[in-house]
Amino acid sequence: MFLLRALLVRIALVIVLTKAVEAETLKWFCDSQTMNLSSAGVPMDGGYRFELGVFAAGFTPTAANTAQWSANWSAAQRVVYNGTTRVFTGVYTVTSNAAPFTVGANAYVWGFGGRAGNEWILFRAPSWIWPAPNPIDPFGLDWNAKDATQVIVGNIHASGSPFLMQASAVVSSVPPSSTYAQWRNEELSGVALNGPEDDADGDGIKNLLEFVFGTRPLTLDALPPIGTTMVGGSIQLTVPRRLDRTASVALETSTGLSGWTSAISGVTVTSNGPEARILSVSVGSDSRRFFRVVFTASP
Repeated sequence: MFLLRALLVRIALVIVLTKAVEAETLKWFCDSQTMNLSSAGVPMDGGYRFELGVFAAGFTPTAANTAQWSANWSAAQRVVYNGTTRVFTGVYTVTSNAAPFTVGANAYVWGFGGRAGNEWILFRAPSWIWPAPNPIDPFGLDWNAKDATQVIVGNIHASGSPFLMQASAVVSSVPPSSTYAQWRNEELSGVALNGPEDDADGDGIKNLLEFVFGTRPLTLDALPPIGTTMVGGSIQLTVPRRLDRTASVALETSTGLSGWTSAISGVTVTSNGPEARILSVSVGSDSRRFFRVVFTASP
């Protein structure tokens, strides 16, 4: 009886282990040292991100509906583009088929970057179909960017000449969102000065502002200026930022650079575009008034 029980336990253990390794490995990448460009023809830098994912059932991305992409997109994995080796590479393990990652869904690679996040490339190959877990496939699937023949935005040259990938500038659309924690892990991994109030590169710009404005936290840079224009009895403020960065923005006012208070009263948002928010502020009868923009990173 003891031997029978031991045998049954071993059989059960083998079944559990077999179920645990049911998976399919997706290797998605571009070849290293190929030229990859922005829409302006300059090399992509480490500010570019690539995501592997699928769109919601029934939604087909086109160059005409880019404004709807983010709302319908689900990413399985995100990787950072290496501007030195000129490569992105990811390895994703499929262990289930929870929606929208159902068997047979069209898989895409979405690359985005640039200061405003509006440099995009989206592509796939007809064979890039989301798989089911496959415990008997020891090699996995290789999805190479050069094999992509369906390029919705941007350009791909399979030969790699004169470039492999080139992004396109997309107007009035928002790329996948980034939290400060996610951006910190991607841009400041292993860096001690990685808090929102720190200045990792010592250029006088706090990490939080680098995050909000799309500048690089380890590269000496300058923030885009906040534009000011008088329109009648109001000041029009143009505040550059990126809509894909999860941070709140507030406007504060003071008559003497001290005792700052909220400037919600008399403020109208006249434009909320992907690259800038335009505020109209009624100055009233004050002979002197100062304003400052305050950003707070969301968790």
